Amino acid sequence: MNARLLSTGLISVAVLSGAAVWAFAQPAARPPAAPTPAKAADKPGAKAGEGADEEGIDPAQAPEAVRAAALRLAGSEKAIKKIIKEDDEGVYTYEVEYTADGVACSAIFSAAGDLMERETPTTEARLPAAVMAALKKEYPKATFQNPASVQKFYFEIDIVIDGESHEVKIDAAGNIEDERGGNGDDDGQGKGEENENGEKHEGRKDGKN
Repeated sequence: MNARLLSTGLISVAVLSGAAVWAFAQPAARPPAAPTPAKAADKPGAKAGEGADEEGIDPAQAPEAVRAAALRLAGSEKAIKKIIKEDDEGVYTYEVEYTADGVACSAIFSAAGDLMERETPTTEARLPAAVMAALKKEYPKATFQNPASVQKFYFEIDIVIDGESHEVKIDAAGNIEDERGGNGDDDGQGKGEENENGEKHEGRKDGKN
């Protein structure tokens, strides 16, 4: 009887010991991972674009003047696909993406509905011969994709200060480009630039193309 109890006890100890060894051999349970904070672009209503200065909005949120101008350009509300509100240091403009003859186009309006820029896709075959000749000369190893015709609308005004006159450019949103250093936005004109062959060429310093 004692031998039988002893055998049973040894078997129980062996089973318990094996269970303990197995338990210690298991990896520790990992705590549940903390939820990853949503990126700004993933949050509803979050601003998109570099610097968070662009925000897609419902057409109804655009100023009436912008909606009317966009409708005139696009031809119908159905053709208007997207409106993006852009904030440049408190100056608001609105980029409207729309379709014309089945082609995706875009335009930028001031808050007052003035057309500032219009972009229409084109084809390489429709580009002026001088454009393709210059591109192939500057970038002989390149291929060219997604050509677009871009029209920018702005005003040129002569500013006279202390008897001296110089020209500034200003768009319908009130952004001024003063090549004499008013805002420093001279688009790199007058600065040497290198092409892919390492050759330098100088931009025209009169700001005209």
